[in-house]
Amino acid sequence: MKVYKIGGVLLLSLLLVGCSNSSSSKQSSNNESKTDMQNSSAKSSSSSVSQSSSSSQTSNAASASGQSGTSQQAYDFSSLTQDLSEKLSNTLLPQNAGVDTGSKNVHIRYSGNSANNTVYYSLGEDALAVNDASIKGETPYAVLSKRTYASNSEAQSHIDYTSASEIKGLPKVDLGHSIIGHTQGGAGQQYISWNEGNWSISVHGSPVNNTTPKKLAINSVSMFENYALPAPKSQGVVKFNVGDSSQLINWQSGNVVYRLKTTDPATAIKMAASMK
Repeated sequence: MKVYKIGGVLLLSLLLVGCSNSSSSKQSSNNESKTDMQNSSAKSSSSSVSQSSSSSQTSNAASASGQSGTSQQAYDFSSLTQDLSEKLSNTLLPQNAGVDTGSKNVHIRYSGNSANNTVYYSLGEDALAVNDASIKGETPYAVLSKRTYASNSEAQSHIDYTSASEIKGLPKVDLGHSIIGHTQGGAGQQYISWNEGNWSISVHGSPVNNTTPKKLAINSVSMFENYALPAPKSQGVVKFNVGDSSQLINWQSGNVVYRLKTTDPATAIKMAASMK
């Protein structure tokens, strides 16, 4: 009888322990499941925040880049020329700045109106709008003027043109590209002159100052092969000076005369050839 009681007690104890372990295991499983779900939710939330932050940064960077690009583009040489063209209608303007700007920006200011005006080209650190107040004190590397006269003949009187017949009998010099120049000089000065189409061209130098004109004359002829000057309806004049900051291209278009003065011959050629 005692044996049965002891056995029953043992059996009951085992059943209670089993139930307890089962309940503990279920509780542990539920807790682990909840923890996993929480961790998963946290990771998902973190990923979403990270993606949102990254997207926002990318959008802000693109916006800043676009704004910067727009600001710079508004004041590049092409945009400035377009703006000037709208202000000075029916005026031919250079589409080529004529210089290697490097890290600098071309600045443009002007005075006058569509019939009579003067345009100044200079270089500066900042990109600036046409006629910005800070440009006025800058030294221009090129000055372009337009003058309108009452008649074609009056306009022509302002062109210092030399015909081929006037220099025909002077000593000859081969300038290349089938161009023959003619030399004349005196008092330590020397000129080489020639004609191409309606253009009369001369290069001045001073042998006593080691600024003979032949090299610049040859270089100019070569440049004219690559850069076609405007076709003057009547006459055009080119006057270059070796070792001088005064280089001139001057031509007539009907009753209008354009005058481009620069500090460098190559700049003058590039700018004049690009005018439209």
